[in-house]
Amino acid sequence: MGGEDFSRYALEGEIPITIFWLGAVDPAKLASHQEKGIALPSLHSSRFAPLAEPAIRTGVTAMVAAVLKLMGS
Repeated sequence: MGGEDFSRYALEGEIPITIFWLGAVDPAKLASHQEKGIALPSLHSSRFAPLAEPAIRTGVTAMVAAVLKLMGS
């Protein structure tokens, strides 16, 4: 993927946006791929296989913290 088109969701300064990247790879898979010098499948690959439960838990926790911070809570 040469670029991310997420910025197109914002209108010229009218709608604030942010992009949130979340690591979701099995640590054992990461170590194995690094050891072999093989790139991991990217987000848009049919071979992308995140660890769903910890990724969702971490993502929800981080996003709730960000919203609470923005709302001054």
